[in-house]
Formats: sequence, structure tokens, C-alpha cells
Amino acid sequence: MHDDAFPGINGKLPAPEIYYFSGTGNSLAVARDIAERTRGKWISIPLVMNTPSVRTDADAVGVVFPTYHSQLFGIPLIIERFIKQLEDIDRKYLFAVCTCGGHTPFNALPALKNLEKIIVSRGGCLSAEFSIRLPMNSLNYSHVPFPNTDQETMFERCRKQVEDICRTVAVRKRRKFTPAQLLLHFIMTPLYRMLRKVVAEALRKYANEPENTPLTVYELMPLTDNSIYADETCSGCGICTDVCPVQNIQIDDNRPVWRHHCEMCLACVEWCPVQAIHHWCRVEGRSYHHPEVTLSDMMVSACDYQDTAGHITE
Repeated sequence: MHDDAFPGINGKLPAPEIYYFSGTGNSLAVARDIAERTRGKWISIPLVMNTPSVRTDADAVGVVFPTYHSQLFGIPLIIERFIKQLEDIDRKYLFAVCTCGGHTPFNALPALKNLEKIIVSRGGCLSAEFSIRLPMNSLNYSHVPFPNTDQETMFERCRKQVEDICRTVAVRKRRKFTPAQLLLHFIMTPLYRMLRKVVAEALRKYANEPENTPLTVYELMPLTDNSIYADETCSGCGICTDVCPVQNIQIDDNRPVWRHHCEMCLACVEWCPVQAIHHWCRVEGRSYHHPEVTLSDMMVSACDYQDTAGHITE
């Protein structure tokens, strides 16, 4: 634990609770660092989702998560369910940290704005929003012009950003995106709507659904595990079942079987010790997980998986 606690922690204000969802370990590492520096707690979101509601006495709650499908204003589906189950949301200082691999206005801002809308729909307020750029989990974004920054530079920048986040949270300060970033987001919104049709078609294909399927994008996403498979090098070790945050994988006849409530976090792919698992959106021959996060950090305790009905979308 860091000794350099920030003003307001263990003094004027109580320590926050940091809830996270992570596949590669990026969001776990960020949540853990924020919690240690503010002398708070870091809590895996999947471990609190086995009850109808999430209760906490903390006055400040942070949510740390990766962004998925920015063109859909997407946040991981489990984050939406978590916000819907969080009690007394109108009485808490809420802040969010989005980890992403690209430019903040295009990758983090759409997800955070969607999260804010979900929070507001429940009577709460997203008081502070942040984004941290970290290495991507090997998704095939070769057609998108991402900034070319080496990993050590990103990790060093991340440490500085975490310090800034902690200073903000310690005094419960409000922090929002700049007007210029919001204007760019507004300009890009029509394009995002157009891209949704393209993404929906791709998800339909990977979910193995017919062309006339009535399923929405948000219903198709968990079914895309129909296009994930393990090759002949799989040993049936079960690590994929242990790291899956939503218990979507079981071992049957010494082989992993996906159960169609996938979060698309790629944890099963990135933590496979023999790289036997192949995901439809992962670049072959590449792998990544956060260097300061271990396999044991990623292990998920058994919990009853629940998928609450309904999604709030634009």
C-alpha cells in the first residue's frame, strides 16, 4: 500500500470503494492503484453481481472498466447491470475511469457518456470522468489510426494520471471532459449511428444468427462466443474457466465450452497458457495482459451469474 495518501483521505473524507471489470488486467491494475493510493478498497464487479442489489456504505464509488465497441457507445454489458443494481446511487459521489487503447474522444468519451446516461436514468450523477490509454488486448484495429506509443511510455503516463485521479477523488471534485472534446463527440455521433449497422451485421455473423434475426446488438454480443474455439493444443487445464469474469466457460470432455453470455473481454484468450483459444476479433499471434497483474489476480471466485433484463441505449 502506498504511504502517500492524498489530502482528504483518512481525514476529512472517508476512503472510496473502487469497483472494476477487467479482462487483460488493465482495469484491475488501475483500480488497485487508485484504491491503494486513496486507502480504499478495490472490488471485482463480478463478485458482487450474485444478488439483486449492490449495497455499499461508501460515499464515493469509482467504476473502472475497458471500453468496447466505441461506435456503439458501448460499455461492457456487466457495467450497465452493475449500475442498475447499485443502491442509493443518488447519494454517492460517482466517478468512472475508462481504460482504452486509442484516442480519448473517440474511444473513451462515447462509453463514458453512455455510462452517464444510465446513471442519470437512475437518479444519480457522474461527478468525474477520466480515461487512461493502455495497451490494447490484441484486437484487430489495424485499419484505425491509433497513436503509436510504446508500452513503457503508456505505463508511466498512466501512473501520473492515476495520481491526478486520486487528487480529484480525495476532495470529491467534479471533473468533466472539455468543451472541445464534447463538441467533437457531438460531431461524430451521426457517424457512430451509421457504424452501428455495420457492427450489428458483423455481430450477427459471429453469433451464427440468421439474417432476419430480431435480436438487437446488445442481445447479439453475448452470443458471439459461438465463434470462439480452442484448437488441438488445448490441455483442458481449466484456466479459461477460472479467469472468465461471468462464468461463461465450462470444461466438457476436457474441452472448453462457451455458454453464450460472453462479455467479449478476451480474458480466456489472453490468459490461456498455451494460446489455444481463438477469438474472432483477436489478431492471431499477438497477446497482451498487464505486466503487473498475475494469473492469481485474475482468478474469479465462484458466483451465481445473473443477467438482468433490459438495456438503456441511445
